[in-house]
Amino acid sequence: MRIAMPILAGAILALAPGGNGPSKMNISVVRGYLDRMGARYVPHPKSEHTLVVTRAVNDRADSVDLYVDLRQDNTLVLTAYAKGKGGYFSLSRAASREKMLRRLLAANHYGFATFFVDEQEDVGVRFTFTTEDGVGFESFRVAATELLRIADEYSPILEDYMRKN
Repeated sequence: MRIAMPILAGAILALAPGGNGPSKMNISVVRGYLDRMGARYVPHPKSEHTLVVTRAVNDRADSVDLYVDLRQDNTLVLTAYAKGKGGYFSLSRAASREKMLRRLLAANHYGFATFFVDEQEDVGVRFTFTTEDGVGFESFRVAATELLRIADEYSPILEDYMRKN
């Protein structure tokens, strides 16, 4: 089941119908896509090309923040950070950094998206579109939804690697 869902998501992205075809990507298009999804978002305080969606209703995570970043290098980067009891899952709070990094690497082998550790040592999961030919709504919706699901699903796994108070 863990393997089947990312494969299904990838197949849906590859076979997304042309009716919702690619649009020239700009922040207005991204806002329109999020509006169509019924997502509530705010602009990122440090970047006019980044929107932040916070989802508080999850199965496992306390909340998940989805950053939608339209970059100058013709990419649209979706990044999700799950929050547990102590905030974002962070390598700096890991009981064993090595074990946690090995687990993330193993997850990347099977994943639709890629786990990573950012400059602040927070653990996130990311999916990147190239935007030269635009990104269709259905592909965007599936990727965003799947990324939120993955971040939520991995929350208890990541929680197991955090130091206990």
